[in-house]
Amino acid sequence: MEPFEPSRPQDEVIQRPVMETLRQRIASWQQHATIIGGRYQSGKSVATEEALRGARGVVRFTIRSAEWTDRMCKHLGVDDEGLFKEVMRRAREKLKDFPDNLTKFPILLLEVPRTTTKGINLISSTAKDVATDKIGSAIHVIVSASSAAVALAFDAGGTERQEDIWVGDLTEEEAKEFLALHGHGNKWEDFVDACGFRIGDLAKACENLKKGMSLD
Repeated sequence: MEPFEPSRPQDEVIQRPVMETLRQRIASWQQHATIIGGRYQSGKSVATEEALRGARGVVRFTIRSAEWTDRMCKHLGVDDEGLFKEVMRRAREKLKDFPDNLTKFPILLLEVPRTTTKGINLISSTAKDVATDKIGSAIHVIVSASSAAVALAFDAGGTERQEDIWVGDLTEEEAKEFLALHGHGNKWEDFVDACGFRIGDLAKACENLKKGMSLD
């Protein structure tokens, strides 16, 4: 059971308050799904991954079709959803060997790209089903929705059965820190004037400059 490793090295990530909010949610979780929403390019995936850095018992899957449960089971090498739940139950038992882990519950991280328009109802019902600890086998379902519309459409049984966490734009200080990290701290105003405060847009602008393109 390996620690979760985000796609970005830690020294390339600025720490944002929403990451601590997510960590606290994960550490104190008992039941119900967690939905990560925000505008496109607001940094939802990076914030979620950073909150999970080093956590054991995390299964990550990207939803690309309405038949995502079958594909997820195939990806994990199990025959059906029942066996998947059994694997996760065993994972919870294994987590007892790691008392310092961020959480004692296994986590199913579902990433929903903007291009995914089907399967949302199944995501909602699955989260509602597996996130209730009836027989000691609850799974913390975290849905990272690239589209704000998908996050708003998610329904695990009403607001009392899900926790919504919003990833907003960067603050001015966060934008300065992010741009300084990429070597543009002295031009931060030019960047935000051109791109605004969404971290994905600022990151894209930094990449474009490396390619010899302009901010305009």
